[in-house]
Amino acid sequence: MTRTPAPLRWFVIWLLACAGCQSAFATQPITLQANTETAVRLQPENLELLFDAAADGVPESIAARWAAGDFSPASALNLGLQSRGVWARLVIDNTLEQPAAIVLSHNYAPTDLVEVRHPRLDGSWYQQRRGDLHLAGSRESPRTPSFLLQLPARSTTPIYIFVETESNLNFDMSVYAPNAYNRIEQSLTLIYGALFGAVLISAFYLVLSAVMVHSGLAVILGGYLAVYAAYVSFLMGFAHYAMPDALIPWTNQLHMLALALLMYLGARFYRGFLDLKHKAAKADKAVALLQWLALGLALLHQMPPILALALSLVVIVIGPICTTCLALYLWQQGVKQAGIFTLGWVLAPIAAVLSTLRVNGLLPNADWLIHLPAISLLMTLACFSYAVLRRFSLERDLVFIDPLTGLLNRRGLDAQAAEEFERRERFGTPLTLLVLDIDHFKVVNDTHGHDVGDKILCALGDCLTRVSRDLDLVARLGGEEFAILCVQTDLREATVLAERLRLAVSALEVAGQRFTVSMGVAPVRDNDSSVWDTLVRADDLMYQAKHEGRNKVVAAGQAA
Repeated sequence: MTRTPAPLRWFVIWLLACAGCQSAFATQPITLQANTETAVRLQPENLELLFDAAADGVPESIAARWAAGDFSPASALNLGLQSRGVWARLVIDNTLEQPAAIVLSHNYAPTDLVEVRHPRLDGSWYQQRRGDLHLAGSRESPRTPSFLLQLPARSTTPIYIFVETESNLNFDMSVYAPNAYNRIEQSLTLIYGALFGAVLISAFYLVLSAVMVHSGLAVILGGYLAVYAAYVSFLMGFAHYAMPDALIPWTNQLHMLALALLMYLGARFYRGFLDLKHKAAKADKAVALLQWLALGLALLHQMPPILALALSLVVIVIGPICTTCLALYLWQQGVKQAGIFTLGWVLAPIAAVLSTLRVNGLLPNADWLIHLPAISLLMTLACFSYAVLRRFSLERDLVFIDPLTGLLNRRGLDAQAAEEFERRERFGTPLTLLVLDIDHFKVVNDTHGHDVGDKILCALGDCLTRVSRDLDLVARLGGEEFAILCVQTDLREATVLAERLRLAVSALEVAGQRFTVSMGVAPVRDNDSSVWDTLVRADDLMYQAKHEGRNKVVAAGQAA
């Protein structure tokens, strides 16, 4: 039996492998069907590419380059960053018995130039340029570089596509029936319009709230959300609808400026919201450096490639990842609001890393990657707005709440009592005020220290809240003096409540100490304009209780 020599066997295998590769990478035309109503997305096997090219010359010249064999089958659609433009050749078969209109759309909006050429039956050439730097009548231009092409009946049409851009160069394109293209674009416009509207309304509300509560943090967040929306609008091709035509040539610079401001304001908000200056001083300095480095992104395209790459890695990738880890650490340490902040922040660095990989050609231009910044914006809007508004609520509560006991303070009592006074005037419901003071409290502080004194104050506040009703207003007026505005309660009922409170307090033991209170009870009169008018009388009754031996309730009408 004769054996095939080993070198010959390997040569045959090599030939078969080459044939298989050639078959795998051979360009395949796109065939139009009669019922084509959805997008046909281009695949690498649909294209042949010519690298390091320019769009100059007559249309026939690029066809001559293909005939000369200068094109090679595409292995990927995302080509990353390219110093020069790239030509692609696509073939579309119209098998229909009538001419067909199609829309050839580039799916990546921030592309500087897309030029499409194809021969017509009369020997002339269709030639059209689009791109975010070539918008003729910006408000009428499509969101992404898109071309309406007319294909003859039963024809095979070669289409030459040139792409050149400072950013990610890719051939992520789709072929649509015009109706399908219009439906998809209208849906995206509605979705993004709702998103941008929500962001602008939220930003306006935050700024308005900031003016009311004097919070610079809300202004920063409002600016951050507005710039984030601007950045996404550049990324998705909506920005030119709001831009004057004179600014169209500056689209790339404005896009990078939006990114720079986004990273700057994000770092500034991060520092302020998590109070890094007091919670993590060293980390605050590092994030502050990141904040100022972010402004350099505005000049990224003017920098040497090595410097631009280093700055991008630090600001867009490393910085957000480190700040996310820090936020998670602070969350674990129990820092207030760090949890909801982290939920809003965490998607941004993920989007930044994946976007950087995509721009450099290491990931495909999948739809979810393209829309990830918008998803991140939506999560940021929800989480950050909730967190800041919740902080507003807490800060507003601090204006009306005593921080030690959690009861109303004088201002809180004044605000809520005013509502009860209005209700009393309308409906005639009775109101009665209790004022109480801890007996010999100064002696307790001097003997056992302020820590024990604070515990006694808190225990008394808890007791008053527990014994009184939910609709009653319990307040600490200052020091060891407290008050309860008994709602829908007359003098007799309030006196019974006061006696019950006195007994409950005398049964308390805090840090080994027992204490008592003296109380005065006075009803609200018709000529009382505010709770403070009633408090003057209740206060006098409380001091009478002290003069009569303390640990006593004195109600109006019982005074000697």
